[in-house]
Amino acid sequence: MFPMSDWPYRIPFDLHVELESRPFNAWEHSFRTWAKTHGLKLKLQWWPSLEQKIVELHARRFTAGTQDHWAAIREWLVQKGVKAPHNLPGWPEQE
Repeated sequence: MFPMSDWPYRIPFDLHVELESRPFNAWEHSFRTWAKTHGLKLKLQWWPSLEQKIVELHARRFTAGTQDHWAAIREWLVQKGVKAPHNLPGWPEQE
């Protein structure tokens, strides 16, 4: 069981845009860029477990979308105890 988190269940809009702007196999660069923008502190030794989650995601029969990537990334962030930044942009229709 993971601790409660303040990470949203819906993919943050800016990460969605970043992931959509690149080929699906370039997710890592997109996520690293996004994480750096928000000042997230991610340890190098954590990356193999996230890479494995994404490999498992892509091994399924369906094509993974940005929300599927976010679900895996969110679970990983919560598991690692990374706190959500307070300035995550919402989706345009929410503003």
